[in-house]
Amino acid sequence: MRRLCCATLLSLLVICGVVPDLAHSQDRDDPLFMLVLGDSVTMGVWADATLGSPKPEFYLESLRVQLHAGLFSLISGRRVNDLSNAKKYAAIIDKNFGYISRKHLSALIGDQSYSIPSLLKQQQGRDVEVLPATVLAGCYELADAVFDKIDRFFVDHRGHKDPDLIFINFNAMDFVFNSTISVFEQNVKKTLTRLAVRFQHSTMVVTPLVDVVTLIRTVYDRTAVPARFGFKSLTCSDAYAMVGFDKAVGVTSATPPTEIDVKEQKLAQMQQVLDDELWALGSRSTSEAYEAFSGKVIRVGRMDPPDGLWYPYLAADCIHPNVEGQKLLGASIWQALEAEYL
Repeated sequence: MRRLCCATLLSLLVICGVVPDLAHSQDRDDPLFMLVLGDSVTMGVWADATLGSPKPEFYLESLRVQLHAGLFSLISGRRVNDLSNAKKYAAIIDKNFGYISRKHLSALIGDQSYSIPSLLKQQQGRDVEVLPATVLAGCYELADAVFDKIDRFFVDHRGHKDPDLIFINFNAMDFVFNSTISVFEQNVKKTLTRLAVRFQHSTMVVTPLVDVVTLIRTVYDRTAVPARFGFKSLTCSDAYAMVGFDKAVGVTSATPPTEIDVKEQKLAQMQQVLDDELWALGSRSTSEAYEAFSGKVIRVGRMDPPDGLWYPYLAADCIHPNVEGQKLLGASIWQALEAEYL
């Protein structure tokens, strides 16, 4: 009898043009749950240290990074791009370099006015819970380390609801680690499959790869850190050399145009692989796991600076975005959410 009365009442409401938003009425009292898979950009590394004019603490932290870089070599006994043990590698990186994170300034896991959690809370009128499954060298190749954090959370919080939104923000490390196209494709497929199987009804929001080749070329000779406190002045090329970033990417100001073209083509191929796999997931094709996925896939557009100049948006390490760069990232993601989710 109760079911009949409820059905009759609902029918009358529909006839009268009063259609209750049942889905949202049930969710308003529950926090919106964000799962964020990400890297050092997601963790806001040195976002408060603007290229060319960093704060005083940056000088000591950068010195500590150099000391820890040597310590890392002693601990690991292998070069940075040896990925034979993703979890162990990620743990060593996080332990020795985690102090350079500025998570509160992050566009994805921070608490600033431009941060996605803050924007969602304001727009949705509900609290937002964030699970940051991030590692400093986060990428599709190191996804095992990221999923390890996800697994631990759900073991510690049994019965917790699945994420409403899943953000994947792996910017450049697959390219930096020199993944082949076939290996990258396998890692992307593996990552998306694991998410699709586990969280079949969630909305996935995926950012594109960053054109790190152009980024390096446009700031290579710029002053990153002015001489101060007894420290000598450093250019971006000096900063790259200290951590081996230029060698890993294979780009300097003297790199021949033909080699630049090859690297740009590879980066474009990797982006196409990611785009194709996201299309396959969104269209529920190519695999049983994708067919079972009933959520939504949102692709964020390119996040290059609007004027094509990177330096106003970079931190003093010439790699990570500063606050303005984090704002740019947040605006790009929010634009995609407004168009396809909100």
